Amino acid sequence: MKTRNTPSMLIAILLAFLALGATKAQAIVVVDGRPVGITFGQTARVTAANTGTRAITISCKFLDSDGNVLAEFDGGFIEPGNMIAFDLNADDIIRESNRIQIRVVISADTLRGLLRSTEVFENATGKTTVFIIDPGV
Repeated sequence: MKTRNTPSMLIAILLAFLALGATKAQAIVVVDGRPVGITFGQTARVTAANTGTRAITISCKFLDSDGNVLAEFDGGFIEPGNMIAFDLNADDIIRESNRIQIRVVISADTLRGLLRSTEVFENATGKTTVFIIDPGV
């Protein structure tokens, strides 16, 4: 029987190993950039790294499930080899319920060389509970 190593098969294997280790690390790795929930005592952090050869102009918005802007950041320029991060502290969001679904919108003058991720961590301990890799990476 002949087998092929397709990218989707490799991703599935990687996710299986990560799922097995998630109990120990208590972090979830998502490779599709879907919205994520945060609650009091947590912060969502978006990190953008420039692996290209020229500066990238970037801005970032955190949106709720209705598309309302929760926070907006104009990060300016990311020089080659540098990275920047934008934070949204769930304690600063005025809302009726404990938990809120958010998503991130990043605008940049180019995506070439721009690596992006979103992380949710506990404010008190700094422990990461969710790590999302942008699918464009």
